[in-house]
Amino acid sequence: SDPEYGGSTKSVNTPRLVDSLHGIFIVQAAIGHFFTAVLSREGRIYTFSWGSDAKLGHQTEPQDQTPQLMKGALEHVPVVQIAAGYCYLLALGCQPSGMSVYSVGC
Repeated sequence: SDPEYGGSTKSVNTPRLVDSLHGIFIVQAAIGHFFTAVLSREGRIYTFSWGSDAKLGHQTEPQDQTPQLMKGALEHVPVVQIAAGYCYLLALGCQPSGMSVYSVGC
């Protein structure tokens, strides 16, 4: 069976809670070709993947089906919106000098 986002390897044919996001208040989700990104109310991005071509900004294995906090340049920048493309993620970060756009992926 195909891996299911959020930490399970079972196929899921009906909607169900992603248990690995328990306790994180999610305000937005963005879906790329083989990855998902979610944005928390605190402005943090979590990514998880079924693909094998990218690490999605969290410095773990490419096929990481458990949501991981995105590390790097956005680690200390509150994000207010995300958008996903085929193999990349854009994030709108709130800086003291104004809004900035960040990109990760191909």
